[in-house]
Amino acid sequence: MQKPLYSLLLINTLLKADGFYNSQSFQGFTGIINTPNAEILKEGKVALQISNQVDTQGTRNNRDKYTADQYMINFGILPNFEFGGRLSNIEVKDTKKFPRKWVMRDLSASFKYQIPFYHKYLPKVAIGIQDLGGQADNYDAKYIVATKEYTFLRGSIGYSVDSDRMDGLFGGIEAKATDWATLLAEYDSKETHLGVRLNVPDSFSNYFDLSFLAKANLDDDKQRFAFALNLKIEIGDNHHSKKVIKNHYQEVETSVPQTPTSVAKATLPIKLKDALVNFGFENIDIGSHGNTIYVAYENNILDHNELDALGVILGYLVKLDVPYKRFEIVIKKSNQKVKQVSGDLKAYKNVIKNMSPFSLRDFKNSIKVDAVSNNKQTTLSVKGANSSYLKTRLEIYPGLKTFIGTELGVLDYLLSARTYLHWNLYEGFDLGILYDFPLLHSDDLNKDHGGFKQYNQDGNELKSILLHRSDVFGNFVNILSIGTHGKNWAGFESLTYTNGNHTLSAKYGYLQQRDKEYWRVKAETRELYLGTYSYYSDKFDTIAEYTYGQFYNQDYGFEVKAKRYFGDVAIGLLYQQTTQKYAGISVEIPLTPRRVADSWFQIKGKNDFSYQVRTTVDDDDGRNTLEPGGVIRAGREFDIERRFLNKNRLSSDYIKKHILRLRDTYFVYVSLN
Repeated sequence: MQKPLYSLLLINTLLKADGFYNSQSFQGFTGIINTPNAEILKEGKVALQISNQVDTQGTRNNRDKYTADQYMINFGILPNFEFGGRLSNIEVKDTKKFPRKWVMRDLSASFKYQIPFYHKYLPKVAIGIQDLGGQADNYDAKYIVATKEYTFLRGSIGYSVDSDRMDGLFGGIEAKATDWATLLAEYDSKETHLGVRLNVPDSFSNYFDLSFLAKANLDDDKQRFAFALNLKIEIGDNHHSKKVIKNHYQEVETSVPQTPTSVAKATLPIKLKDALVNFGFENIDIGSHGNTIYVAYENNILDHNELDALGVILGYLVKLDVPYKRFEIVIKKSNQKVKQVSGDLKAYKNVIKNMSPFSLRDFKNSIKVDAVSNNKQTTLSVKGANSSYLKTRLEIYPGLKTFIGTELGVLDYLLSARTYLHWNLYEGFDLGILYDFPLLHSDDLNKDHGGFKQYNQDGNELKSILLHRSDVFGNFVNILSIGTHGKNWAGFESLTYTNGNHTLSAKYGYLQQRDKEYWRVKAETRELYLGTYSYYSDKFDTIAEYTYGQFYNQDYGFEVKAKRYFGDVAIGLLYQQTTQKYAGISVEIPLTPRRVADSWFQIKGKNDFSYQVRTTVDDDDGRNTLEPGGVIRAGREFDIERRFLNKNRLSSDYIKKHILRLRDTYFVYVSLN
């Protein structure tokens, strides 16, 4: 009689672990085994999963005949909202019995939204849709689910419609055994499953969460077991890792600021110039008017974000304890003045030395971003220090073309090395050369027999040689580019207007084939004209963008895109419609160090490498066939948004949103130098 009693006491002790670990289900969304709960992936996290579960309506009765590879990705892109993608590859095991190999590949998306209403006596509620778009929906489901915790138990119940897989009432229970183990049971409206979730404890790592999910199907002897491996990591870096913030305002530094060194006004320009030149800034002007210090600079070394450069400039003004009350900092590009940032220097010194709600408020209220004003009262003591002219800058980054979940394979790819050489020739004149070197490709892109051979290229390829002329007029930036693009002579004209969080741009391009004898055969020509409006929302650090016009392949239509930033990493959702409809997701990351060396030959990566996955949606036949040629832009490496406007993030609202990043650059780059 004692053994059962001891067992019950042991179980009772184990089941007292606090808190529940949320993880992806076998369907990709946050859930139990195959059913969702009302929990959501935490904002700013990305979750990845690989599993072997065979789970479509067409294969359920004969699971033992198939193998499956399931790849899931889920993003916590907004509060209470997760968005995910799924790639399924299901194949017949016995190719002798089935001579014609049957394969089902499916690329789909899903989302879940948790209703933001919480009460300790009421459950959490979420709604979701699985397998968006198209008519051949293998994993479709529209559901509502409620979840409630009680001590070591968490129960969920929900209802799903329009689904072959989860149709009607479903529910499940999670029992927290330890901080690293959870027991699972559920009914998905058709089958009953038991499972266990094992996760690495939080104390193991601050950088990732790893978990393992195993389940047994009680209603199917043909494929009883399935397994999944899950990984969760943070999206991007908020650059506050050196701080512990308490009560939203109070913070403890791991490094104590140095005592500022007071500098006399007479020697200040030289000392400040030497500090900024040694750091690597270019085209530096330093002056003053009244109680305001004036600094103009060009940044080609802090490559992730122009905010880092602003933070370093302000940091040196604090470190040298300059005797001025206000600052005006002018951002230059191609040795032209683009934007002017002004504010209260005394308030910023308080943010650095003794941050409080009041110093943050005072500094935020003082910040302004304007078009550059020609203040005739400004007296320059330093002009044009450390010129940018004729320095060679080499960007190296991958070129990646992929075909995912097609009839030919799970993943087909062409990987190349792209090199972009750039010179600033003179004020407003820049030359850029882009070259592409193919490295690896899948068999289906083989030039001789591959199914996608038309998308390969004939060896090394000169992508473009373009001479750019840029001009800044108040809030307008204009770039005229002429040269070659691919096998074409090309000319591009771009005009962009910014006003606070709003950006309007118009782009025109004309391309004509070079390899034609124009007096005998008429050369093929292309025209593209695009109008774009974008808006930056500081609440979610998001840029919403709408583009309309004619694209590179002469298809006419529009694109809607929303891009959420997490530090310098951006996750984007897009919808495009020209001759075809597309939906997709994009990831933009910096593939270069945060700071690169200043030299006459500078080597770095791309600060906004972008990878996009999209699929056609709502085809008439429901198949969503591959149509890769639509909504293509004739890209230029030297463009206004990237080179001049910090990817449309140069507004006072953006700076106010990221004041702690300005402060972070002081401790990372200035205080200990």
